[in-house]
Amino acid sequence: MEKAIEELKKKNRDDASDHEDEAIRKLTEAKEKLEEILRQLREEEQRLLLTALEARFQKMLAMQLVVYHETVRLGKVSEKEFGSRQESRATELGRQEDEIAVDANKALALLKEEGSSVAFPEAVIAIRDDLYAISRYLKEFKAGELTQELERDVIEALEEIIEALQKEMEKKDDEQQQQQQQQQQQQQQKRLVDDLAELKMLRSLQLRINRRTRRLGRLLDGEQANDPDVIQELQGLSKRQARIQKATYNLVTGKNK
Repeated sequence: MEKAIEELKKKNRDDASDHEDEAIRKLTEAKEKLEEILRQLREEEQRLLLTALEARFQKMLAMQLVVYHETVRLGKVSEKEFGSRQESRATELGRQEDEIAVDANKALALLKEEGSSVAFPEAVIAIRDDLYAISRYLKEFKAGELTQELERDVIEALEEIIEALQKEMEKKDDEQQQQQQQQQQQQQQKRLVDDLAELKMLRSLQLRINRRTRRLGRLLDGEQANDPDVIQELQGLSKRQARIQKATYNLVTGKNK
């Protein structure tokens, strides 16, 4: 550029034009190199994020399995035998659920900060809400079927998220090894997970809502017809259904991109 300016001052337009062309060529090369560096940094950030999320969900799953098995054990104790020792244990399990919920909120914050996924944050919100409900029931010394049902759903959801994250990490490792990448693949790499993984997660969320609705419906038809906890869970499912519909709309319309 400096040479071009010098030639222009000398009114040597031909040489100035040559220098300008060379400057443009070098700027283009620099731009392409910078874009490649930024793409590699973005991919590395996503791999680190996926690894961090997978580790956090693995920790949550391990903790939840412990709580679930203890809840099942407490659920076998009759009301007459449910004394201060069982109440103390149930309260402690409730506190452990609160700890898992803290990890869920941290994972949710990471996903929202990354910003490209709509289904995975919804899955984590569903898990977190279930954890809050489980914690409340345990602190009320309720270790029966409803509490255990929510815990089983949390375990299933965590296992599914972990599997999905592991698949995404494998996919990104494969993409890194490939030298030739098409435009569509490059666009997908800008997002944490692809549309197929998003759709699978939304489908699982919907199936889980349908299944729990049927199970809660059977409880309403039985001895727990007027149970406020069951009614509250059904109302929560209605709100969860609305969020899934919104997430699906955002995915279809591309608002997450």
